[in-house]
Amino acid sequence: MSDEFTSNLLLGGLPYDMQSELRAVMVLVELPVRLSLECSGQPATHAYFPAGGVASLIARERSGLNIEAALVGREGMVGLSLVLGAEPNLSDAVMQSAGIGWRIGAADFRAAMEKAVFRRRMLLFVHALMSQSFATSLAASRAKLMVRLARWLLLYHDRVRGEDLELTHGTMALMLGVRRAGVTVAIHELEGEGFVQAKRGRITILNRTGLETLAREFYGQTDKCCERLLGPFHSDAMEFE
Repeated sequence: MSDEFTSNLLLGGLPYDMQSELRAVMVLVELPVRLSLECSGQPATHAYFPAGGVASLIARERSGLNIEAALVGREGMVGLSLVLGAEPNLSDAVMQSAGIGWRIGAADFRAAMEKAVFRRRMLLFVHALMSQSFATSLAASRAKLMVRLARWLLLYHDRVRGEDLELTHGTMALMLGVRRAGVTVAIHELEGEGFVQAKRGRITILNRTGLETLAREFYGQTDKCCERLLGPFHSDAMEFE
């Protein structure tokens, strides 16, 4: 089994015979930045299992307001409506960081869901994603913007290699549902604490422990939930064998 296949945590945790069945009906594809993986209100045609890169699940309003509901990387998949057997998609899914991943058609995915071992693994991921989304809602209502940003950077950092995050202030503002000026102030505050260094289009993590302390319960519990259900997926474990 290829490294790229098993580097997706959901796929890598399946029995070898199930991996072999899936590999026969999956295609390895490039996932460039801003690629749309699914659109709200539309039926899902494929599911995606990233082996690298980060996707955002985005809730949109008719008025044009957007906010990120969750982040997905190599620990998960995009295609929740297929897992739950419900149509249409409830969110948009867009790649925020380029990578590669495994794509499977809707019919083949539904066939795989008939296998108990596959279905259980997908439902465990839905549980972990709900935990992340609930914490996002709690942070949005209870935490200062600097704390929300620290948490978001930690979630993003979990899903990429290295300490440099290719991010603009505009992207972070969109994902947090706030004004760009507010993100700029929050970044300066994090820089003042020595937690990050910001350059044009890039945020470098300098002190992850400091970010974790700042984010407190808004980050740690969801992180532990995902690891308890699916296994570790932090950036220091992301290099392929």
